[in-house]
Amino acid sequence: MKKIGIITIHKIVNYGSVLQAYALQQICEQKGFCVNIIDYRFPNDYHLSKPSNIEPDSVLTLKEKILKYAFGIQLLRQHKGISNFVKKYLHLTQNEYCSPIELQKANFDFDIYISGSDQIWSTHHCKGDPSFLLHFAPDTSNKFSYASSFGGALVEEDFKKMYIENLSRLNNISVREQSGAKIVKALIGKDAAVVLDPTLLLDRKEWNKIAIKERIIKEKYILCYYLNYSFNAHPYVEKLTDKLQKQSGYKIVWLARPPKRFLNKKTSFCIGASPETFLALIRDSEAVLTTSFHGTAFAVNYGKPVISIVKNKNSLDSRQADLLRSLGLCDNIIELDAPIPSLKIAYYDESKEQETLSLLRKQSLLFLDKSLNYRKK
Repeated sequence: MKKIGIITIHKIVNYGSVLQAYALQQICEQKGFCVNIIDYRFPNDYHLSKPSNIEPDSVLTLKEKILKYAFGIQLLRQHKGISNFVKKYLHLTQNEYCSPIELQKANFDFDIYISGSDQIWSTHHCKGDPSFLLHFAPDTSNKFSYASSFGGALVEEDFKKMYIENLSRLNNISVREQSGAKIVKALIGKDAAVVLDPTLLLDRKEWNKIAIKERIIKEKYILCYYLNYSFNAHPYVEKLTDKLQKQSGYKIVWLARPPKRFLNKKTSFCIGASPETFLALIRDSEAVLTTSFHGTAFAVNYGKPVISIVKNKNSLDSRQADLLRSLGLCDNIIELDAPIPSLKIAYYDESKEQETLSLLRKQSLLFLDKSLNYRKK
């Protein structure tokens, strides 16, 4: 049985990161391979030593500080839930590696090396870490990327030489966004396949195998999953949430992060949700409001009405917009500070969307099969 080593961001406190790592591991195992996720610590000293150019959250008000403190125990539960998921489901290498140099010295014996998904090629988040470009994989090995994301539309000049050198060593390249394909073409003149995020390779039946079985919130609800990693969506998302709750009469369920302000009585908080609970909350919702790529991805995978909030539809960070456009759901993309829409725009023809998603899934799996069975000429 051939052995695969996957490198990705797999155990930070983020549902999307751990679930995409699980999905790629799972799909490769279903194809008959022995799979390990290389236990590469992120962030490590390499990343922390580089200056940060990520847009910071706004300064918290006293009320927001009180809210964050009030939800502190729930946040600890979330962290524990994600950590337990990693221990239960991810097949990690025996050793943990804490720098690009340690990876080069590791002397792995994998037959195939995969540079996995998420924003691992982002110079903003990962600081151009060559580990995620498989700089440590032997020249003689089969190595490729699956749905790697640059998280934007350019690579800074300081990193171009390193990217060109390492991208040129890969046998096959796939990215998650059209913008990523353009970057690869500009850097090394090769075409990169645009494929689905690994979470979309597994359908809802597969995800339900690990999701919490029972319905957590008994009444109808809108799930709100707002993250601030790429941009700060507050206070716009509070206004959006308030209006859509009034339109629908549904309960609001707030996921993952403490709110920025006190909300009304018809609100539940699932700040401490585990990944298994996260899946169930999306599955059982009436609609999803989100600023997250993976919030968007799981909503469409479950065929849920969704409004995906982006900073700008023409932004360099095109992750959510590219996914929804590929599914014919352009109306479900809302720009930050746009006029508050009606909840009606969240709804779409689920059968048509699922048919398109199924076709894209087949195409992505064909790329994966081709890459896993690559033979040098």
